[in-house]
Amino acid sequence: MSRHVHGQRPWLLQRLSGVYLAVYLVYVIAGSMQHGAYSYEEWHAWLGHPVMGIATAGFILAMLVHGWVGMRDVILDYVHPLGIRLLLLVLIGLALITCGLWALRVLVLAAG
Repeated sequence: MSRHVHGQRPWLLQRLSGVYLAVYLVYVIAGSMQHGAYSYEEWHAWLGHPVMGIATAGFILAMLVHGWVGMRDVILDYVHPLGIRLLLLVLIGLALITCGLWALRVLVLAAG
């Protein structure tokens, strides 16, 4: 039975990305609270560390996936005319890609 159940993959992506977002945010908030006040140099060194850069890139990707699946589900559930549905999905997809590229650019510039 290798048939893909409709909606199972987006459901799983939504849950996995949500868990990653939560874990990342708890780690960042706990690390910030444990350390206390950061100077700019300390903050930049912490967030500029390669492991933290990879984790932050994962956070950005998870946020984009989470947002896409959520918005896609809302559009599919509530927008019935096919033309408008496709237009909204394309616009949302372009907006998320643009935001993702901008966020990754900022991340690369901050690491350098």
